[in-house]
Formats: sequence, structure tokens, C-alpha cells
Amino acid sequence: MALPEVVLLATGTTSSGSSLWTPALIAAAIAAVVSLGTFALTARRGRVDRQRQVFAGAFEAVTAYREYPYIVRRRDPGKEADERVRISNALSTVQAQLNGYRARLKIEDAYVGDRYELLVAATRRVAGGLIKSEWGKPGAGADAQVHAADIDMAELAQYDLAYLQAVRDHLGPWWAPARRRLRREKNRATLPEDAARRR
Repeated sequence: MALPEVVLLATGTTSSGSSLWTPALIAAAIAAVVSLGTFALTARRGRVDRQRQVFAGAFEAVTAYREYPYIVRRRDPGKEADERVRISNALSTVQAQLNGYRARLKIEDAYVGDRYELLVAATRRVAGGLIKSEWGKPGAGADAQVHAADIDMAELAQYDLAYLQAVRDHLGPWWAPARRRLRREKNRATLPEDAARRR
């Protein structure tokens, strides 16, 4: 065998110009793309699961704070000093959780963090006002006083919805700003003045 033919065989080429390396390189490139794609999907799934837990924990802290008008009303009137210490300490823990989640959600996602900031502010205004009002009343001394039909926090539903919608957008499969814009356009198109304009 002549020397040029040996060199051509060693480099994987023949005199016809075909390559023995091409299929191996293509297979390696495909394997690398698949591996990177799998890694990216696994990383995203892990991040989404972690954020889902954070966002849910933040909402649980808000709902825990909203329980305190009822807790204050149902305190034991025979142990005012003890109940004041017990409830105040527990409420301080919830307040600290709210503050911690406010900071954490701003880091996780600014838009979700802003919606949470509004939710917490509204909750503190409405539920906090009710807590203060309940402290000014005597504790429930009888079963009939435990009912709290007059405690109304329906105003907070709009803030709940805005926060939960922001979380849904953030955790969804599509880019969150695009989803928000599409929803705004859809809502704008269903306004009565827009419907009249289209006639």
C-alpha cells in the first residue's frame, strides 16, 4: 500500500472524499443537544417546583394573618393577660413571615412581588383594622359570641385574584409578560365601549 493511501485511511478519508468521522460527529452532536435539553428541562422543572412552594407559602402567610380577627374575638375572657401575650407573639411570627415573603418574592419575580406587596398592604389594612377593633371588645364568653358573621374581608378577593393570576402567569409554560399582555388585550376587547365601537 502506498504511503498516501495509508495517510488517507488513518485520517478517515478515502480517495473518493467520503468521511468515516461524519456519522460519529453527528451522533455526538445529537447526543449533546438531547443532554443539554434534558438538563435545561430538569432545571426549569426544579425551579418551578421550588417557586410554586414559595408562592404558596406566601399566600398561606396572608391567610394566616386574616384569621386573627377571629382568634382575637374567640380569646378566653378569663385570661386576658395570657391571651394577649399568646396572640401577640403568634401574630408577630406571622408578621415576620409576611415581611420575609415580601422580600423573597421581589427577588423571585418583580411582577409577582409587586402583586404580593399590594396583597399584603390591603390585608394589613382590612384585617389589621378588624384585629384592632376586636381587641377593643371583650373576648367571647359564650358559644353564641364565637360566630363572626359581621367580620367581612370580601374586599380582599380582588387582591387575591391579582396575586394568584400573576403566579399562574409566572409558572405557566409561556413567557409571563406575553400572557399578561394577551389577557389585557382580551379584557379590553370585551369592554362595553369597545363592543359599541366595533358595531
